[in-house]
Amino acid sequence: MHTIDRPTTGQFHDSLSLNLYIFGFTIGLIVISLCTSLWSATLAQPQPFPQFAVTTVLQTLYLRPRPLSQFTAHNASVLSVEFSPNGQQLVTSASDGSTKIWDRSGRVVAEINQPRQIIWSASFHPLGDRVVTASQDKVARVWNLRGELLTELKGHRDWVNSAVFSPDGSIILTSSSDGSARLWNLQGQLLWQTRGLHQPLWKAVFSPNGRFIATAGADGVVRLWDRQGNLVHQLRGHGGAVRDVVFSPDGKLLASGGEDGIARVWRLNGTLVTELRGQNQVVRRLAFSPQGDVLGSTGQDGMVRLWNLQGQELAKLSQHRDWTIGLSFSPDGRLLATSSADRQVHIWQIREQ
Repeated sequence: MHTIDRPTTGQFHDSLSLNLYIFGFTIGLIVISLCTSLWSATLAQPQPFPQFAVTTVLQTLYLRPRPLSQFTAHNASVLSVEFSPNGQQLVTSASDGSTKIWDRSGRVVAEINQPRQIIWSASFHPLGDRVVTASQDKVARVWNLRGELLTELKGHRDWVNSAVFSPDGSIILTSSSDGSARLWNLQGQLLWQTRGLHQPLWKAVFSPNGRFIATAGADGVVRLWDRQGNLVHQLRGHGGAVRDVVFSPDGKLLASGGEDGIARVWRLNGTLVTELRGQNQVVRRLAFSPQGDVLGSTGQDGMVRLWNLQGQELAKLSQHRDWTIGLSFSPDGRLLATSSADRQVHIWQIREQ
């Protein structure tokens, strides 16, 4: 008769210790494998911002874009879209001469019509109580939220390609195909303008603290100016016209993109930080997330892409059916609005919280 020996207490503890050892050893191998992979990737492609390497995996976990809504915004290409400062409204402009203010459900709140004109951009005042538009007819205009004209900014000799308010809302900055960027007060009086440039400026923007101005030139150069109109730096490297330039939220970086299909991130002293390759065709718009860790881009390949500051693509949004053009993060960074030559505006949820 065979008997079954029951394990003693000592044998039980020995078995448990062995299992724990095996489990720990397995976890250790996994950690070593992950670290080796990360290290190999780092060696293969030097990163200008090594501190972001650790967060890259985390970014892909919490950055999960999903479509929330879409609507037909205009009867032609939607050239710009922007969230209001409180995130509750949107303003769009189009090549059919219309500018519209929307609530987030896609209901039109106000409509401004300038027939037979291209409205290249529309942007909110920091208080959200008015918008400024940039028009093909060489004039920038300020409107209230009922669509009533408040001020006209006249003086450019060619298309006004962009118009924005200063961060404190006291000044308006315009760029034009006449090669100048100009500063105006809210009454429409010219304060100063850049001189000596003979090719179109496609964009001009303020730094977050309002001390500097960056311009995107058709000559392939990004220029940094002070508020007095003095040229501070020239950022060279694009192989074609620069179509857009934006400051990071902390004001320490610039991002630019254009006809060479490459977006570039720069320090303000002109040092190139990284290149974002993959848009394949003309980069039309760029936007930093309010957190400053993600850069969005649109382009003539019809894609919207999200990148980290190492130049790694985090997400690609492909639902538009034509060029993607306008791009805007909501103030809390949870939503992204995009516009396209397909006449549509799409709103995406980018982050859960």
